Amino acid sequence: MKPPITLCRALIYGLLFLLILPAGTLSAPAVSSGQEDRGVAAVPDEEKRSSIHEVDGYAYLSEDMTLSQVRAAALATAKRQALEMARTYVTSKTRVKDFEVQYDLIWTDAEGAVTVLEQKDLGIEENSRYHVWVRAEVEYSLKPKDSRPGAGTAMDPGLPLQVRVWSSKKHYSKGDRIEIFLQGNRDFYARVVDMDASGNIVQLLPNGYRKDAFFRAGEIYRIPGEGDAFQLEVVPPFGEDRIVVYASEVPLGDVSLEPAGAGLGIYRGSPSSLGVKSRGIAVTGSGASAGSPGAEFYEASFTLTTGP
Repeated sequence: MKPPITLCRALIYGLLFLLILPAGTLSAPAVSSGQEDRGVAAVPDEEKRSSIHEVDGYAYLSEDMTLSQVRAAALATAKRQALEMARTYVTSKTRVKDFEVQYDLIWTDAEGAVTVLEQKDLGIEENSRYHVWVRAEVEYSLKPKDSRPGAGTAMDPGLPLQVRVWSSKKHYSKGDRIEIFLQGNRDFYARVVDMDASGNIVQLLPNGYRKDAFFRAGEIYRIPGEGDAFQLEVVPPFGEDRIVVYASEVPLGDVSLEPAGAGLGIYRGSPSSLGVKSRGIAVTGSGASAGSPGAEFYEASFTLTTGP
């Protein structure tokens, strides 16, 4: 093993130190059952469920409305259609057992539930209507009907996409080595990043040695794992890190990274812009359902603290 090398603080993610190791095999196999540490409950500290849809909205010109008002009406129509498409799409992926839905889908109102990720104003068509195209994200929550503790936490492939991210404990001390684990209830694509209190964002997976962003349902993946060229070791300054997973049933949107050594990359934008770019996914193909095209998106985070 090579000795640790000192990276500038911006490359250390503030709290976690990169220990460079010789590169092993470049494959990234899952951890076999029983190898992972289940010391922490797999319920994420935060999660955000949504589906993404591409929608056309129209509004007809009227003597009683300004062009700006017509445009706003077309946008409102597109958002309402996105909400209806999402309800159909997500409901089709919700488990039914003994002819009864086991989960409640909880939606907010149309304005609160729909976020416009991308918008194109296509203008007036046929001298009669205004046309708006949007890529919209519709948020929802999934609540098990069974209220007993632990209900609904199983990795059921019949449910909408869920990706668990965890570690063996929530607090680590100086010199400890940290391992992060990842598991999805269905096949998924993912981006895993570390966000520190200083605002640094380092992408852990995929990386220069483990380039595959595809993960199989039910398998447990470890970070760092076989093929990685780094370890996560706690050094000062101490504080809080958030491990964030962006996941979908289709490949995520591309982001630009600066090399950080050991095959890792730093994202120089904001957390919100990273979320938007990651949501630049296709809503057709394997992720689309007939009659209501869309793609699932799932975001989860695990927070850990470090100290002396």
